[in-house]
Amino acid sequence: MMKESVTALQSDSWGHGAALQGVVEDVVSDLQRHHADTGVPLPHVAVDVPRAHKFDGNIAVLKELLSVWLRDAVRAAAGNAAMARTAEVLVTSVEYPDCVEIEIADSGPSLAERQGLGGGVVGRVHVSVQQNLLDQVRGDVRLDDCAEGGVAVTLRVPKAVSQRMAA
Repeated sequence: MMKESVTALQSDSWGHGAALQGVVEDVVSDLQRHHADTGVPLPHVAVDVPRAHKFDGNIAVLKELLSVWLRDAVRAAAGNAAMARTAEVLVTSVEYPDCVEIEIADSGPSLAERQGLGGGVVGRVHVSVQQNLLDQVRGDVRLDDCAEGGVAVTLRVPKAVSQRMAA
């Protein structure tokens, strides 16, 4: 099934300066709709992505990557129904001259604790399909323990370089 979705994503729309905030909000809305159907409590998910941040690349690929990591963050932060009421997931972005970083941070267990659980983000890309998606957006991912607990997954995507040459 995943192979088919990668093929479909390869031909999907490309954003030329698409608003990153809208992309992130779409992913969060999809997750919230899915959870509403299950009746499982959802941790508080906050989005702090400035409107000015843009993404030049395959939007469907970016959404797929963010969706996987957001689901992992929600699952880790919620743990159980009692924890879900106080759990938090925060999606932020930072723009640099050469790239944009998108971070999904949660209030769940640390990386070391997740290693023992055997599911979700455990310090590496899940499978080769995700690596393929990362390659398509020329991105790389970093996982860090948060100082206040939980894990931050940071996707770094380079900005498109203009092909125009000076006259």
